[in-house]
Order: sequence, then C-alpha cells, then structure tokens
Amino acid sequence: MNTYKRLLGYLGDFKRVIFLYVFTSLMFSVFSVLSVYLTIPLLKTLFLGGSPSTGSGTSTGVAGVYEKLQYAFDKFIFSSGKETALITICLLIIAAYMLKNITGFLQSMLMQMIENKMVVKIRMQLYEKINKLSLRYFTQEKTGNLLSRMTNDITNIQSGISALFYDLLKEPLVIIIFLFLALSISWQMTVIAFIVFPITVFIISRIGSSLRRRSIRVQEKLSDLLNIVTETIYGAKVIRIFSAEKYRNSIFSRELKKFYQLTMRSVRASELTSPMTETLSIISGVLVIWFGGREIIINNNLKPEEFLGFLFILFQIIPPIKNLSTVYNRLQKSFPSAERIFEVIDYPVEVESKKDAVKIDNFSDSIEFKNVCFSYEKDKPVLENINLTIKKSQIAAIVGSSGAGKSTMADLISRFYDATSGEILIDGKNITDLDLESLRKLICIVPQEIILFNDTIRNNIIFGKENVDEETLVDICKYANAHEFIMNTEKGYDTVIGERGLKLSGGQKQRLSIARALLRNPQILILDEATSSLDNESEKLVQEALEKLMSNRTSIVIAHRLSTIINADRIFVLDNCGVVQEGTHRELIADNEGIYKKLYELQFSQ
Repeated sequence: MNTYKRLLGYLGDFKRVIFLYVFTSLMFSVFSVLSVYLTIPLLKTLFLGGSPSTGSGTSTGVAGVYEKLQYAFDKFIFSSGKETALITICLLIIAAYMLKNITGFLQSMLMQMIENKMVVKIRMQLYEKINKLSLRYFTQEKTGNLLSRMTNDITNIQSGISALFYDLLKEPLVIIIFLFLALSISWQMTVIAFIVFPITVFIISRIGSSLRRRSIRVQEKLSDLLNIVTETIYGAKVIRIFSAEKYRNSIFSRELKKFYQLTMRSVRASELTSPMTETLSIISGVLVIWFGGREIIINNNLKPEEFLGFLFILFQIIPPIKNLSTVYNRLQKSFPSAERIFEVIDYPVEVESKKDAVKIDNFSDSIEFKNVCFSYEKDKPVLENINLTIKKSQIAAIVGSSGAGKSTMADLISRFYDATSGEILIDGKNITDLDLESLRKLICIVPQEIILFNDTIRNNIIFGKENVDEETLVDICKYANAHEFIMNTEKGYDTVIGERGLKLSGGQKQRLSIARALLRNPQILILDEATSSLDNESEKLVQEALEKLMSNRTSIVIAHRLSTIINADRIFVLDNCGVVQEGTHRELIADNEGIYKKLYELQFSQ
C-alpha cells in the first residue's frame, strides 16, 4: 500500500491532465453504453414494427427511471414513422461510435502523457540519485542490477501505471454504466450474470500473490544476466586472449536458462487469469440466456428486443471485466519493480554537504590529517591513525606497496568517502563542514584508471566546463603532449573516441586525462600514477609539463615508481595501514632500515 501511495504522489504535477483524462473517460463510457443501447430501438424498428413504449411508470427504482427514459426516447424516435425512425437510429449509432472513438483517442493520449511524464520523472530522479551516491555504493552494487532497475523495472512501473489509471478508471466506469442499464432491463438476469464474480476475485487474488513473488525473482535474475553482459563487454580483450568464449557462454547459458524458467512460471500464472475469467463469464452468460429465454417464452415477462439488448450489454461488460482481472496481476508485477527503484532512491547519501556548509573559494595554508582512520568494511581497516600535514605549494608524494591505502588517502581528501574517524582539515576547517561542490572545485585528480566518455575529444577535455576558447584548449593539450596525436585523428578535436575511449591507446587516454585536469587549473592537484600508461618518450615530455604545472601549486603525487617523486618536497611512506616514514628523498634514502630504502633498492637494483 505504501508503494501504491508513493506512485500516486508523483501525480501532483499532472492535476489538469488527470482532470481531462477523467472527463474523457466518463464521456467514453457514456458513448460506449449509448452505442450499445441504440441497438434496442433498432431491433424494435426492424423486427417489431416500432412503436413508443407505454411509459406506464408502474416500476420503481432503477427500472422506473429506465422506463421513463425509454418512453421519452421512443417518443422522439418513432414520432415520425418507421422509415424516419430507422434513419434517425442509424445516424445516432454513427454519431455515438464517432464520439466514442474520439473520446477514446483523447483518453488514450492523455493516459500516455501521464504515464510517460511519470516515467520520465521517476527515471530522472533515479539517475540524479545515482549521481549523488558515494563510491562505496558502487563497490557493493552490481552494474547489471542498476541497469535492470533503470530499464526493465521502469518498464514494469509504466505497465503498472497504465493498469492503475487506464484500466482501474476506465473499465469500472464502463461496467457501472452498463450495469445500470442491465439492472433497468432485468435485475434477476444481472444477478445471475454476476454470481460468479466473487469466485473470479478469489482466484485472481491467489494468482496475484504468487505472481508478485515470482516477479521479484525474475527481476533479480535479469539483473544477473545484465551484469554478465556488462562484464563481457568490459572484459572483451581478456576473454579473447584467454580463449574463454565457451566458458563465458556456458555461464550466460546457465543463467539464461534459469531466467527462462522463472519467466515462464510468471507468464503461466499471469496468462491463466484471462481464460479462467472468460470461461466463468461465458458460464454466467449461458445461465442468463437460459433464464431470459424462459422469461420470454414461458412467463412473457421480458420483451425480445430487451433480451437481445441485455445480451449485447452483457457481452460488452465481459471485456472490461476480463481486463480488470489482469490489472491486479500487472500491479503485482510492477510493485516489486517500484520497490527496487525506491530502494535506490531512498538509499542514504553517505557523502553530502551539510545544511550550514561553508563555501570555500581559495586554498591558502595546508591540508592536515588528524588521527584519520578508514575502512571499506567493518573490522578491516585500510588506514589507521594517519597524521600528516601538506603545506600550500608543496609537492607531496605518497608511496608504499600495492594495497597500502595510497589512493584511498586521495579519495578522502576529495570526499569520495568520509573518514571512519578522525578529521581532515583544509586551512584548519574540517572538510565535512565545507560545501562539497566548492571543495571539489579546488581539487582535480588524474586517476590511475582513465575514465573517458563516448564523445568527442573536445568534449572529453572540457568536460563540464563552459566557454573554453580554442586557443586555450590547444595550449593545454600541447602542455599535456596531446595536441599532435589529436590533430592526426580523423576529425581532430571533434573526433569521437568510442566507449571508454577504446579508439585511443593507453598513453593517449592518459594524456587526454591530464589535459582535462590542466584545463581546470586546480589549486590542489592529485596525480594518481598519472604517467603510468605512457611510453618513455611521452612520459618524459608529460613529466616536464607536469613539473611546470606543479610549480607553485599544491600537488599530491601517488606513485609506485620512485623515480617520479625524487624531487618531492615531502614523501610519506605507507605500510600496515599507517604512515611509517616521512621526509625528503635524501632523508629517507639515508635510513638504511626504512621501507623507502628497501623499495628504492628493489626498483633500482638493476
């Protein structure tokens, strides 16, 4: 029920459209009933000579109202003779069907507008939330699961919205108006016609509860499939170099078979509802024919044209009842999808600005770690009691073995994560008290794993920055040793580089990433193995450019190769989750027992 209320909450922006939809639905129902009702005077004209009903008014309730309306209508139709009556009825039937179709079209268009606007709103809200979530979330969540929520779960919600507003509003209106007409003709036949309704509701509810459970399992298995596909695309080179195509195919085939089996169980439960409902409806219809036949032939309590009109009405009621029988199942399939989406939307944002956050426009003194501890998982520390200070304009290097926590320290400065305990200060202010956007504008990172987008070289470099003139762009790319290879591509700066920059070499991607950082002219520069993908010649040129860039700028260099940080003002050596050494290259190399000396000798032993 909470999920249902929450979906309804998205309708607040569409009140005018909903009002128009309700109005057109009402008109559609009225003209639908009118188009069927007109068959009664038509039959009367064709087979019984056509004459106004007596309009005695002896009946009470619904039947009495019906008699009065019928008398007034018959008087209008048959007052000018049979031929005129026949023409009038034919014209009225055409008009009724035209109006029915016009209102039906408007109703469908308005429904599509509501449905698609809601889906756009939910999808945008989901995407915005994904952009707010901390990196920790993405280490815990499968990519395929997120893709499934963004695509298939949204589609299921769209189906649920359609069932909720289209079928649950239109079909009951049609049924109610037809039911009023049916009761006015014969309440006994109407009761017989609907005697199987409680049985139908019971069967549908039983099937629906089963369908909800199966729908959840189908969505989870689809997420697994999408995750396998994502990994296959991302790891295409590895799969081929290890000739693992058959192995990956077998994994996908196994999961696909499970998905098929779960889907078919869900489909079987869903599709069972419609034929069962129709069968029960036909049984009800046959009982009505039997009872109505007796009323005409034996008891003479029912006019033939009314009996035929009642049958027309009955068979017009069956399709909306049949549609309603599937609504519950469609809702049971869509609610688990809505819950999966709301699960992401409601996921707590680990890193965000406080309401009273202070904006920072300038970095003037130092970056300080005070007793900083951090862990990705409980009881598995990555950093413990880190205490260090990096002064403005210093080049600080962080070194250590793989997994020592070097990149994690850089991530903490940028607030990709918040420290488990302790505090990180910039100019004496705790970074958790600073406005997150203004903090990150001070910082730029050239990461070890280059992230590029399926866009032009130009857009990848200026990424998110506006009004960059061509001269500045070219100068920046020359600094990063990228301009020459860019001009050798098919369209220069307007060349599309493919998904994750697959059309470029590793060194070229690295240089574009450096150019992207240079363009932002950050006050704090973090280089996470920024030259690791370059050949010797490119590395030398880029290193020279980086040294110019780092001049009079606070730079934090994370390095495995110690040759790149010999001239650093301060070097911090990480080991066993903490800082074990600190100093300049000369100071650290002089410590024969220190880890830095051992790392240095290991790398330069040749």
